[in-house]
Amino acid sequence: MGNNSQNQKQEDYSVMSAKDLASRLHIGRDKAYALIKSKGFPSIKLGGRYIVTSKALNEWLDQYEYKSFTV
Repeated sequence: MGNNSQNQKQEDYSVMSAKDLASRLHIGRDKAYALIKSKGFPSIKLGGRYIVTSKALNEWLDQYEYKSFTV
């Protein structure tokens, strides 16, 4: 049980770059950057790079399920 919850924790906080996000959502790179920079999207800017945690992305996707989000 402890090992499974530890794996879940690591998975929740894995980070994605804009390229990873584009691949995961099946969108283009430019659209991924527009999404990352949009208000309400859970991205983090570290220096000149933007990242998104898997956990934050999953929560955001759950929030916008069956809704429209325009960038």
